[in-house]
Amino acid sequence: MQEGSSIHERRVERVDLDDSRQQVVDRLVVEAPLELRAQGAPLIVIMRTPGHDRELARGLLFAEGIIAADEPLAELAEPPDLPAHEQGNVLETGLPADVHAPARVLPAVAGCGVCGKRSLADLELRAPAVRSTLTVPARVVAGLPERLRSHQAVFEQTGGLHAAGLFDAEGALLCLREDVGRHNAVDKVVGWALGAGRVPLDEAILCVSGRLGFEIVQKAAVAGIPVLAAVSAPSTLAVDLAERFRITLCGFTRGGRFNLYSHGSRIT
Repeated sequence: MQEGSSIHERRVERVDLDDSRQQVVDRLVVEAPLELRAQGAPLIVIMRTPGHDRELARGLLFAEGIIAADEPLAELAEPPDLPAHEQGNVLETGLPADVHAPARVLPAVAGCGVCGKRSLADLELRAPAVRSTLTVPARVVAGLPERLRSHQAVFEQTGGLHAAGLFDAEGALLCLREDVGRHNAVDKVVGWALGAGRVPLDEAILCVSGRLGFEIVQKAAVAGIPVLAAVSAPSTLAVDLAERFRITLCGFTRGGRFNLYSHGSRIT
């Protein structure tokens, strides 16, 4: 992540319980809109942390079924002659102007999620159940959050954003991305994998900070990821979706232990 655009310094007043106050410099994570356009027409607006925007666009459009894995969107670029206030926050996708964008992500915000029968039906039409022979030692899963945390360079300075990391079966880090939205961080790592020709990710583990909502499991299913771990709790819909799509779901992964919610046979 380009730290120059993802971190902002601001002077704040720090208050201590001994009644002392002092002016200090605090580092804040940047949250800004990214607009994706199709032949100049607005397509999707996402609130995100700047950095790896092209990966974010690829991963999001892939997760939503707008592009296929073999459609790398080589034309992703900032349109020329943007006004100053839009520069760095607009990408032209090169998609047809009449391309369909799901209503639920127009616009999207950093905390967005999805639910409902229509979303599940749409997902089942374009994402088969995950088929993978991957097995992972329990010790590897238990150690993933610590490895994820140790590589969060921007979180180290701001404490204000989430991370998603792809790992191999031995726990080696393949790709890590940070963002104010954990689902954006997932889109970024999947976007990286799309660019590297690694989708479906049937030999990879996805680890995310925070909780596991439906939208994270949805993105894992579309990318073909067999094992998903999180530091915090999953929702009921997340567990139900993981069961249906044969994803091994690990929650509360911390302190040398974790809970297995679905398809535990992949954990040895």
